Amino acid sequence: MAKLTIGDKAHRVLRFLMGVRNRRASRVLERHGFDQEELERGWTLLRNLSSGRLGSQASVLDPALIGALDVWENRWFPIADASLTARAPAARELVFRNLTRTEGPAVVISVGTFLERLEALPRAAADGGLGEEGESARELLARRGLTEDVVAEARRLLDKVGRIEPTEEPEPEDQEAHEAAERELWTWYLEWSAIARVAISDRRMLRSLGFLRYKSQASDADEPDDPEPEDPATEDVVEPSTDEPAPAPN
Repeated sequence: MAKLTIGDKAHRVLRFLMGVRNRRASRVLERHGFDQEELERGWTLLRNLSSGRLGSQASVLDPALIGALDVWENRWFPIADASLTARAPAARELVFRNLTRTEGPAVVISVGTFLERLEALPRAAADGGLGEEGESARELLARRGLTEDVVAEARRLLDKVGRIEPTEEPEPEDQEAHEAAERELWTWYLEWSAIARVAISDRRMLRSLGFLRYKSQASDADEPDDPEPEDPATEDVVEPSTDEPAPAPN
């Protein structure tokens, strides 16, 4: 079985952060020390995991904006992937490294990362780009319809969710820092997810936090699968339950 990627972990943490905004869930966890400071710490750790700084708060994650970003991602990710794979494989590797289509609030991270990498393509190799090859890749994508206006549309949506603040100078890749950020985020999640699974008994609430899954197949096709608890500590990739949408922000 495949291990959880950084994206998988970020998606689980994001789902937990959205779910725990439910007052009923937070009230239970308050008995164990979960407060506004802990919630903000979780968001900070999640933002630290991405290359851009998403200056958003949970309260501004409008479902309509998330839906619009999801539509944009579902249209342009496959087009860019197919074109770059066929004609500019090096650019494809730079843009789509550990990046796949997502759903729900996680689309904020995936689209933001995609746009940052597009912007990096024409830069010199020393600055994380591909130089002339990257410029050609951008021109190719523009011919496929991913023009500056289309990119600007996605940026406007992201600006409404939370501003992406570009650094003045590209920062070099720091693998140790990335790994440390991942460890710190996952340690935070494992602690609070373990507490939540013990403290919260409401199955609907647990599902909104991402702690229930369904067996891949039922013994009888006419009967629903039996829900099973999802162990957040496992490194196996587990598809989140899709029987209910993630809770909308309050």
